[in-house]
Amino acid sequence: MDALQIPPVAGPAGTPGAPPPRKLDAASGVAWWGESWRIFAAAPGTWMGIVVVFVVVSALLYFIPAIGGALQSVLTPVFAGGVMLGCHALARGERLTVGHLFEGFQGGRLRPLLALGLIWIAILVALAVVAVAAAFLALGPSGASTLMALVAQPQVDSSMLAPLLDSARLGYIVIAFMVVAMVVLTAILLAAMAYWFAPALVVLNGERPVAALRISFDASMKNFGAFLLYGLISLGLGIAASIPLGLGWLVVGPMVAGSCYAGWRTIFGIRGDIAAAKP
Repeated sequence: MDALQIPPVAGPAGTPGAPPPRKLDAASGVAWWGESWRIFAAAPGTWMGIVVVFVVVSALLYFIPAIGGALQSVLTPVFAGGVMLGCHALARGERLTVGHLFEGFQGGRLRPLLALGLIWIAILVALAVVAVAAAFLALGPSGASTLMALVAQPQVDSSMLAPLLDSARLGYIVIAFMVVAMVVLTAILLAAMAYWFAPALVVLNGERPVAALRISFDASMKNFGAFLLYGLISLGLGIAASIPLGLGWLVVGPMVAGSCYAGWRTIFGIRGDIAAAKP
């Protein structure tokens, strides 16, 4: 199969930039997953190798004292950008390699992707603040403290549940918990919409980090039906992938990457199927 004629990868200087996002029908959220399977099937062994290397590198980063967790979060968009370049290579009929995972560190892409990672950490911190503030407002100081203690401590002491299970407040607690959950889920959804296309927009369109987050959010809002359907399928696949000791992520992980690329290509790039990879 001939490779698709996809616009060339832009440099980090911000040119030519992303075109205006297309508005697609909600069924595109399903089509992206179908196309992600084609991306995975084009080089399944290599994709699994990329997942294994990414997990190992992430684990090594995580265990660096003091800064490991933050460093892992900052570098995640860098790896994501490299994976987007790998998908782009497959779409052009080129060979995918494990080395594509590290492409984000090369060619002037590292600085904007690192900046994107720092902004993403700030977003995560803001989400945590929103969650804590919502819990305090809804449950009060004692209820919020109890809830956070339960989250931090796996073993549940019945005495810790007393403030939350007081019969006089139980109905209010249930409603308040639902409100907190809705606020937190909404904040997470908005953050996901901003991040969804951001790595691809940085490495494939040369957008700057803040602009990439804004454009990704605008494109997600414009295609909210497709985004919502895509997200629901993501949840189902994530649960299924986690059941067999997490081994399903060897397939679902690359499909997540492929679906993000497929979404970028149909909204910002061109239409059509992914080309087969070279053997």
